[in-house]
Amino acid sequence: MSKLKSGIILGIIVFFTAILAVLDFASFKIPFYKNGIYDYNSIGSTIGLGIDLKGGYAAVLTPKYTDEQEDDIDTLFESAVDILRARLDNKGYTEAVITIQGVGTGREIRVEIPEVDNADEILKIIGSSGKLTFTDSADAVYLEGSDIKDCAAGYDENGQPVVLLEFTAQGTNKFSQATKQLAGQTMYVKLGGEVISSPTVNEQITSDSAQITGLESIEAAESIAAVIKAGKIDFEFEIGSSSKISATLGENALPASVIAGGIALVIIFAVMIFFYRGMGIASSLALTIYTVLMILLLALVPWVELTLPGIAGIILSIGMAVDANVIIFERIKEEYASGKTVKSAINTGFKRAFVTIFDSNITTILASIVLWILCPGSIKGFAITLLIGIVLSMITAVAVTRSLIKLISNLCEGKSTFLGLKREVVEDDED
Repeated sequence: MSKLKSGIILGIIVFFTAILAVLDFASFKIPFYKNGIYDYNSIGSTIGLGIDLKGGYAAVLTPKYTDEQEDDIDTLFESAVDILRARLDNKGYTEAVITIQGVGTGREIRVEIPEVDNADEILKIIGSSGKLTFTDSADAVYLEGSDIKDCAAGYDENGQPVVLLEFTAQGTNKFSQATKQLAGQTMYVKLGGEVISSPTVNEQITSDSAQITGLESIEAAESIAAVIKAGKIDFEFEIGSSSKISATLGENALPASVIAGGIALVIIFAVMIFFYRGMGIASSLALTIYTVLMILLLALVPWVELTLPGIAGIILSIGMAVDANVIIFERIKEEYASGKTVKSAINTGFKRAFVTIFDSNITTILASIVLWILCPGSIKGFAITLLIGIVLSMITAVAVTRSLIKLISNLCEGKSTFLGLKREVVEDDED
């Protein structure tokens, strides 16, 4: 590849990286947009924040259970907490806090959800007790939630929000019989005793799937799907008390973390360039690309709610990205010192380093997956950001850094010292 072509490609990479960095971090007004001024909010500002950074709302759920249920109250509360956790996770509130307070029959469930402003919104998120039924006008039950195999929010052919249901084999038979008996009548789909859809049955339906229609928004469909998938809570509840929660770390914690992170990156760039020169420049650009892509992914991935543990996961993944670059550069230096050309040293150095990088990163990836699956709350948030960061750091270290080093080596062809490469000079011993 010619120097001109390498320079053009490198310039394009720098240009688009700078554009994405501006979109990630800057908010500004765009004049002349639709004959007015459009406020652009940075991609970073759309990332969900946890209670410690943003605050939220807390509600205490007071249960209403029967006398017969009091004998098995421990199991009931444990099941309720698990179901609420599943609902919140399905809705993307991985940083929500659920605790049981009180003792005996006076126990209550406290739910803390970030970026929520009132108790009504909490009820919309966690739903009701979650008992799903398909009934007729006389409240005769034809199907229940146990007859649902899977469900998801989506859109119908007209672009209207719906909940897509897939029945079990038994549920398919029940639904077929129900639609046969209710042909020409209205079927009521109820969740927690509240009618959420009331379609008219035109004919018998033998399909193993159906749709809940008539929903006001895709958010409502997602809430219903999350409640159905998580299952029903065995007792009804009501909001006993509620209150707004301020950010536990203070409102300035996030801006301070961003500034500290920026300073740390600048220091890392300076150290890498000092020790590895041209390869350090390639590493710095690769880490910049990693950072702007990381911000983009954190904004796009629905399960991310950034908290202090989540920031720790990002920092750890950045450290592993730097470590991968150091391993690669040291291997390249060793290959060049052994007598190989710059091009050959780069190719061989990356091949030798890949095994080490892969081994160290795959163990961390597996650990983060286990934490994501098994652990709730802030630990799950840490695992998610760590997993995203490690996978992205592997890609940037192995693919992006390699491409950048090759482009820079083409630009400084014949100047291996610019890349920080040198060979040991061995002098003959005098007799």
